[in-house]
Amino acid sequence: MNNLDFILVVSGPEVSVNTSGTLEIVGVGFIFVMVVLALLAMVTSAIGAIFIRFDAKAVTKAATVAALAPTSTLPEALDHEQDPALIAVITAAVHSVIGDRAHRIVSIRPGGSRTTQKG
Repeated sequence: MNNLDFILVVSGPEVSVNTSGTLEIVGVGFIFVMVVLALLAMVTSAIGAIFIRFDAKAVTKAATVAALAPTSTLPEALDHEQDPALIAVITAAVHSVIGDRAHRIVSIRPGGSRTTQKG
């Protein structure tokens, strides 16, 4: 026997079940939840549009700066052919990642999207 049956047995025949009132409450609750979810969807869409605008402005600004920059992208202090300390740091970092496995550093140059290779 579940709780609803127990309550009906204890309270007797004078208690009537009001199904139309229950359905009205469930319907109003459902509509309220849907309205709140729609509002949340609109707010998150608006925030997403703001971030997309800021990202577009940042990309445009970066493209403008890149177009005006000189041809050499490395400053003098980071020129890897002139700075043996940088080569030592990169070599130590590679050794700490790879460990005692055999490896050889062929070249060190500024990377783009593909900075590591397996081989």
